[in-house]
Amino acid sequence: MIQRRQSIYLLLTAILMAVTAFSPLLVIRMPDLSILDFMSCGIMKKTGELFKPTWGVITMAGLSSLIALVNIFLYKKRKLQIRMGYITSLFIVLYYVTLGTYFYVICNNIGAELSSIHYGIVLPFIALILNIMAIANIKKDEKLVKSLDRIR
Repeated sequence: MIQRRQSIYLLLTAILMAVTAFSPLLVIRMPDLSILDFMSCGIMKKTGELFKPTWGVITMAGLSSLIALVNIFLYKKRKLQIRMGYITSLFIVLYYVTLGTYFYVICNNIGAELSSIHYGIVLPFIALILNIMAIANIKKDEKLVKSLDRIR
């Protein structure tokens, strides 16, 4: 059933991760005082040209969004839906790991430092919370179905 609460949570997770893929995350200050925008799709100079692509970050954002979206339509297979929810959570955590890795490598290689943080850095965390809430509701549905099967 598409109108269930967990379907809304999964849809919001997919939307948040898709928005994160194109949102500014961090601002990095170079040693020569130039500014770089760290986004999921790449590290951009203020002129708009790509400084360094971040394929790992955009891949994790895209995969977690896609899996959450596909997970909505697996409502007849609740056990598979729970597993897919855990996989989505794993990809969201890996998103932060790859983001941190890219940031660490860039800052160490060119001697840059963090200047400011944008709203995009929080969106995957909110998506992770929504995904966990969806998993909890799917488990509740599975428990309800099992209890009704015992009564019959």
